[in-house]
Amino acid sequence: MSSNDDRIAKWRARREVQQSAKAAHGDLPTDLAVVAAQAEALATGDSLDVEPILALVLDTVRVEPSETVAERRLVYDAVARGIERGIDKADPHSDYAELRRRQLRAIIRLIEGEARAGANVAERGYRPAGLEDAIKPLVEGYWRRRRRTDAEEQTRARRQAVLADEAYTIAVPPEEEGDLLILRELLGRIDGRRIARHSRRQGHPNLRAWMAILRYQFALLRSESRIALAWTLIGPAVLLGLIATAYYLSGINSVLNMDVPTFAMSGATTWLMFRNVIFRSTASFHAHRWLLNLQPVSPAMVGLAQGLMVMGSYVGVFFALIGVGHLAGLFSLPEHPFGVAFWIACMGMAGLAFGIIFGALAVIWPYSPRFAPAVERFLQLFSSVILVSEQLPAAWRPYALWSPLAHAMQMIRSDYFEGYKSEDASPEYFFIGLGILIVIAVISQRVVRWRSIPM
Repeated sequence: MSSNDDRIAKWRARREVQQSAKAAHGDLPTDLAVVAAQAEALATGDSLDVEPILALVLDTVRVEPSETVAERRLVYDAVARGIERGIDKADPHSDYAELRRRQLRAIIRLIEGEARAGANVAERGYRPAGLEDAIKPLVEGYWRRRRRTDAEEQTRARRQAVLADEAYTIAVPPEEEGDLLILRELLGRIDGRRIARHSRRQGHPNLRAWMAILRYQFALLRSESRIALAWTLIGPAVLLGLIATAYYLSGINSVLNMDVPTFAMSGATTWLMFRNVIFRSTASFHAHRWLLNLQPVSPAMVGLAQGLMVMGSYVGVFFALIGVGHLAGLFSLPEHPFGVAFWIACMGMAGLAFGIIFGALAVIWPYSPRFAPAVERFLQLFSSVILVSEQLPAAWRPYALWSPLAHAMQMIRSDYFEGYKSEDASPEYFFIGLGILIVIAVISQRVVRWRSIPM
């Protein structure tokens, strides 16, 4: 009885498989429908092994008529149909689905080629020659495409997180979660001992964060191209050359007891410093806003680090131009060097304030940096870079002096040249404007801090 029950159970199971296969592939003969149903399971897993597909094709060739090309084509089509149905049903990774298709095509190509050459592909133990050589490039290509696809998806997700100002997180594999917990505990112990040992010697945490940001900015500066660094010297020379050429072409060698080359150099170099402080600090503020998630780092600290380095580089450029130009007989020496340095530093502070304001706007509204060049050019026209107010008619002077920057630029030239003392420049007006800029910058960086989540 047991043997009969076993046979009946096997018959019923086989019958259920045939009915299920026929329901899915009703237009195929029953045997080929079962083959297609078996092929479905091979496309729904994550295995890269080609042996199950090869075994299914060869087993079907042995039991089904396969003497002619047309008969073997029916077998191949049934397996391919099952693979495609399994892919559509399971919706695996697109690269994996393509690998399964290519593996099947490689197997069919090898088997059919040897069958047409006279080999008995239905013989037990048959295996197509060159299978490993045909499958290996497919698997390697799959891993290359998979890595490239995963990298593109990760880049896309990171870009979306940056645009949305959200933290980008990476899923930790389950097998690495335990190691990550141990690593976090060890890092916490190390950091606790380091802070306890070095807190008094290294000072306040904000000071250590400031030094760390400066080192980071210096590392970025070293990584820039040599052309970008050389333009720090070439840029002022180009602009002062344009200003001096305009005066020389008009036959003017002196402007209100100021020699044209030195007049052009003092205005061009100071303004280039001002605009580069704005642009570089704005870009640094926006590009490194992820640092704002660290508690000791303030938004102003990020912009100030980059801006101060730009100021330092242009101070070096200023002294180099004065020294070399004086030796060459082009430029005169300043009458009050400390006064000139003070007003140049004030212009740099105004640039830092503008940079923090534009950087905060860039974090809140990423489109805003596009307007910064237009604002800078507009300010340049009313900041006594090319003309001082005394060169204009009295009726037009108030319009040229509405910008506090114009007052600072004329004070620079008043301290630089012995024969020029500005009658229109007001230090009080400039400092009021600078104070307003600083207040706006402080409020802006506070707003950005509120939008970040300190760690």
